[in-house]
Amino acid sequence: MQTVGGFEDVPGVVPWRAGEVAVGIFVILAYSSLVGGIWHLTENWVRRYPDAIATWGFSHLVGLAILVVVWRLGLHPRRLSLSSLGFVRPITTRLTTGGLAVLVLAASLLFAGLYSLLMRHLGWSALMPPVYPPEIVFPGLGALATIEALVVWTPIMEEIFFRRFVFAGLTPRLGIPRAIVVSALVFSAFHIVPGVLVPTFVTGMLLAWLYHRTGSLWPGIVAHAGQNALAVSALILGG
Repeated sequence: MQTVGGFEDVPGVVPWRAGEVAVGIFVILAYSSLVGGIWHLTENWVRRYPDAIATWGFSHLVGLAILVVVWRLGLHPRRLSLSSLGFVRPITTRLTTGGLAVLVLAASLLFAGLYSLLMRHLGWSALMPPVYPPEIVFPGLGALATIEALVVWTPIMEEIFFRRFVFAGLTPRLGIPRAIVVSALVFSAFHIVPGVLVPTFVTGMLLAWLYHRTGSLWPGIVAHAGQNALAVSALILGG
């Protein structure tokens, strides 16, 4: 594959722009709504593990759609290689990269905890982060399928879309600070549930900053996967 204007050699720089980002956001949002609607109409047909199947299936279907959208709107028209997705070596040292990933993970968890305490103190139950049922995890060894979906697949796909495609695509038009905020708003909006909108927004800003700081998706994927791993582990151990 050829490069276009050397984009593949410059960490964090992409050739697609805000218009293509807007189309991509709309397509993924519409597709996610369609998948959710179809499941709502057919979930009664599933006799065993409906919540776990829904979680696993939705994660993979939306992830595949993300790959198609990013390829069709970003990579294919410019004949870019997969390295344009941001899977490159960080521009920071290993020690700095690891430290930043841990810092982002810790800051995200700390904010989520403080936010929950504040909402509980204020009595705003509608804005409390939900307690997810353990039924979203397959029982026994089947839990490995849930771990694959939520701890591996989802972080990779979401970092490709929200950080590489959306954030990096908006940066030339908005500048880095505003692109961080807008991409985090989009990331938050896709999570729908009122109780996670604010924590997810903060996490989105942290992950976008981490991507900008390191020039690679890998640190954000690790931090994102770490947070999801803690949540899934709590469900498995608590269930």
